Amino acid sequence: MRKWLQNLSIRSKLTLIISSTTVIILLFGFILLTVINRNDLRERMLDNARLIARVTANYCVSDLAFEDKASALETLSSLISIPDFRMAALYDDQGNLFVTYRTDTSLVAPVKISQAQETVFFGEYLVLQEPVKYKDEFYGTLYLISSTKTLQEQISRLLITMVSLLVLLIIMAVILAGKLQNIISQPILNLAETTEKIAQNGDFSVRVKRKSGDEIGVLYDRFNDLLDQIFKREKLRTEALNALRQSEERYRHVVELSPNAIVIHDKGKLLYANPKAVEMTGVENEEDLIGMNILDFIHPDSVPLVKERLSKLSKENKPLPWVEEKMINIRGEVYDVMISAVPFTFHEHKAILNVIQDITERKKVENAIKESESRFRQIFEQSNDAMYVLVGAKLVAVNPKFTEIMGYSQEEALSDDFDIIKLVAEESRDFILERREQNLKGHFVPSSYSFKGVTKDGKKLDLEVTLSQITWGDQAAILGIMRDVTEQRLLEEQLRQSQKMEAIGTLAGGVAHDFNNLLTVISGHVELALLKMKENTPLKRHLSEIEKAGKRAQNLTRQLLAFSRKEIIKLQHVNFNAIISDMAKMLGRLIGEDIKMELSLAEKLAPVEADPGQIEQIVMNLVVNARDAINAKKEINFNRRIVIETANVYLDKSVDFLQENVQEGVHVMLAVSDTGIGMDEKTKEKIFEPFFTTKGVGKGTGLGLSTIYGIVKQNKGQIHVYSEPGQGTTIKVYWPSSRTAEKIEPESTQEEKILTGNETILFVEDDHGVREFAVTALRSLGYTIYEATDAIEALERVEKEKIRFDLLITDLVMPELSGKELVDKLSEKVQNLRVLFTSGYTDGNIAQNGFLDRGINFIHKPYSVQQLSMKIREILG
Repeated sequence: MRKWLQNLSIRSKLTLIISSTTVIILLFGFILLTVINRNDLRERMLDNARLIARVTANYCVSDLAFEDKASALETLSSLISIPDFRMAALYDDQGNLFVTYRTDTSLVAPVKISQAQETVFFGEYLVLQEPVKYKDEFYGTLYLISSTKTLQEQISRLLITMVSLLVLLIIMAVILAGKLQNIISQPILNLAETTEKIAQNGDFSVRVKRKSGDEIGVLYDRFNDLLDQIFKREKLRTEALNALRQSEERYRHVVELSPNAIVIHDKGKLLYANPKAVEMTGVENEEDLIGMNILDFIHPDSVPLVKERLSKLSKENKPLPWVEEKMINIRGEVYDVMISAVPFTFHEHKAILNVIQDITERKKVENAIKESESRFRQIFEQSNDAMYVLVGAKLVAVNPKFTEIMGYSQEEALSDDFDIIKLVAEESRDFILERREQNLKGHFVPSSYSFKGVTKDGKKLDLEVTLSQITWGDQAAILGIMRDVTEQRLLEEQLRQSQKMEAIGTLAGGVAHDFNNLLTVISGHVELALLKMKENTPLKRHLSEIEKAGKRAQNLTRQLLAFSRKEIIKLQHVNFNAIISDMAKMLGRLIGEDIKMELSLAEKLAPVEADPGQIEQIVMNLVVNARDAINAKKEINFNRRIVIETANVYLDKSVDFLQENVQEGVHVMLAVSDTGIGMDEKTKEKIFEPFFTTKGVGKGTGLGLSTIYGIVKQNKGQIHVYSEPGQGTTIKVYWPSSRTAEKIEPESTQEEKILTGNETILFVEDDHGVREFAVTALRSLGYTIYEATDAIEALERVEKEKIRFDLLITDLVMPELSGKELVDKLSEKVQNLRVLFTSGYTDGNIAQNGFLDRGINFIHKPYSVQQLSMKIREILG
């Protein structure tokens, strides 16, 4: 076969090569494309099936969780619209059949199924299992069967099309090969004919005419050049020999002064050495070197290579290229050298001429450069900061971190048409261009700076850059080290906001504490005055108004304490739906008849632990805000509507807007939506700040939403706001559900009356006004009172006066010693000490995060005579 091919003409060979190569490529492409398209069709069907299974499984979570077969069947029946769907079956977490739906009655679902995920092509069907999970909790398995009939039809049509196309392309390839081979073969045949004529006639004046610009045309030119050289060779030969004799002495002089070692040897025996060779070998003079073997000065590691080159040179008698080797002199010093070997005639005898160049110092420099480059490349590639190199205004190198941060591939960033200004956000471009202009003028610009960057997909980043000057490929360049500090800046802003809110909260708590003392005095004395005043006294109306104002002031301080999370609250098992239903009529009157209020309350709403008063406060504030937002809208004839909604929801850290301190598990969601003016992003960022309000002067305190925020956070809940200008607002509160399934019963109420007694009470209060009111009130109720201005005085009176008392009433927050510390010290002296604490806000000694410790008796300032009397009787019996 091989011989037959060799005997073919060049025309036949070219035709055969072109045709066979084309056919092989086409066959390979046909097989590859067929396999790829077949697999692509199968994968596409698999992907669609998996997506349908995944989506359907997600919809089935709640059906399995609540064992709702009707809902599950409705979910599965929606699959009938999907082409090729045949059957779907849903299994519970034990693998038992829960519900099934089919369009092919011949298919039967197994009674029980394993939980393993499996996808199989089985005959004319695709069988797929998908686990039904939510947050790693397994609820069951979805079993789907689809027909592959459409897939098989697509594959058959693909094969028919591809085979037809292949046959057509092969025929065209054979025809074109026969035509195209002449383009190559004919010029070669013409050159062969010309060569044969020259060989027969010996006429070197003949020239071939170039007719093309391809390699054959170049071959024609080189053939003509060869004829020119042959023609000139004889003439130049004589002239060259004469010039060689004349210049021999000059060449010897050049050799003697050469900075490279030059030696001549025959079979390794040295015949000649120039001064540099004598110096490198370490011998005294040339005479001592002549006759020695050149291998004596070759390092043992390089001896095999030298011997191989000598053998090759003796066989081929052709110059050998430069090669790197190692030499050693008689003192044992090692040199890195480059050696060339040339056949040479010395004194009419064949010999070898070696030129030896000492590259020891150059190798040291090269190794140092390579090591430095290697260290730089390692730092550059593995840096956690983005690094880049600029030559002029063009990027010439970027590291992987740069492409990760900015989103551009390395090819995009290093392309000639890439403008680095693309990396700069609009708000920072003037700053960057000004830096560039100042730098071009030779003015000083800081090497470190910050700017706003923008990624390929338009995301804005806060970036810090440090620049340094380097050399890159013999050009002046700039190395930039860039760090993404976006998250750091965001955390700093969040920290500043948190510190600001904490400071305001501390201030609000302190103000509320002092204000509560004042309110206790004001409201208490008004109550005492009203108790002593006859019904028809003219002053009674004025005192009643003062009493009402005091209660309104109490609500205001309660808002401040709720915001600062220092309000002491009493937890109960409550139901949001019950509270909202009780408030419905009052809320309707509050918003007015022109606004429609809708309730969408979930059935079986989970109970929560909360202070009912706080829940009422949240609902009230949200509805009032919604009403004001609707009334502020200037449009006419729009849907004036407020929707109050409740639902059970499950929260975890995957919820994007609830990342901070999420208490995972079931929450009760309270949502209040309105169709009012809405808010922009700038307003949304400030709505929870205390005293911030968009209402006019005198129309809002700015404490409504900040109070809600404080209450929600105090109870480990979450709050989320969604709003768009002109489209309304939805505020959602997420409250952790109660972990105990206690039955929620209404709290029993007692008749509001003033109870008297005859026991002895030690009353400790540092505020003079509060102390005077409380002592006066308690004495009027029949109690014997010992009073003290602080804890130290109380301890001294008990110690010195041997006071015996039935109840200690003490303020929590006092100078030097707190109320809790007073109780700890008195407990050592008084057995069965009964205590009633009082304060204007929470204290860490008796309450944790505002929740009262168990077994603690507490009354909140400001308190009334009636409240105080009932609390005392509750303790004393």
